[in-house]
Amino acid sequence: MQGAEPKDLTPPGNLRPAQLGIVLVGRVIRGHISATLVDLAQRGFLRIDEVKGQVGQAWLLTDLRDQEADQNSLLRFEVTLLDGLFARQSTVRLPEIGEALIPALNRFRAELSRDAVRHGRLRRSHRDQRPPPDERLLKEINDFRRELRKLAASGRTEALADLIPYAMIFGLGPPAITIDDGQDATTAQRRADEVPWSQSDRFATSWP
Repeated sequence: MQGAEPKDLTPPGNLRPAQLGIVLVGRVIRGHISATLVDLAQRGFLRIDEVKGQVGQAWLLTDLRDQEADQNSLLRFEVTLLDGLFARQSTVRLPEIGEALIPALNRFRAELSRDAVRHGRLRRSHRDQRPPPDERLLKEINDFRRELRKLAASGRTEALADLIPYAMIFGLGPPAITIDDGQDATTAQRRADEVPWSQSDRFATSWP
């Protein structure tokens, strides 16, 4: 992992962002949900569109599972989240559904916790404690985080595109956009909006 090139940088054990996150903090937090949604969008199972011209942030989520042949790659907690979001409709708008989403999120949290227990990443009786075998995994995750942080600091946003959900788990925000001489703030903001990370970062900090 040390000094890995971007193309070789992969999460330990091919863990999904939320699986990695629960090992780090010992429980499910809201950031695991938003990172999972961005990961699912990258994998083609849903689309996330920012709705412009609204008061505050608004997002339109569209279910694309019927267009994706590889649904067998979905894990139980991912299916639980998607089924909860798109129970009887193919699109949902956040944050308008508000409290109606809470039961779906609770089911996601429970299923993700069960996934961690089932694979020995959390203890069954005390889910905030990691079993001894996971100390090696935790070290690998910290090494992965260190390499991601270096990559983020380098400003090579294109190399980070596929790893954005993991960067979200680690709380790594998008690199700052430098305003060149003669460039106004509007142009700089447009450049920032063109970075894939930018929309994901707004999504993570604004949805319910």
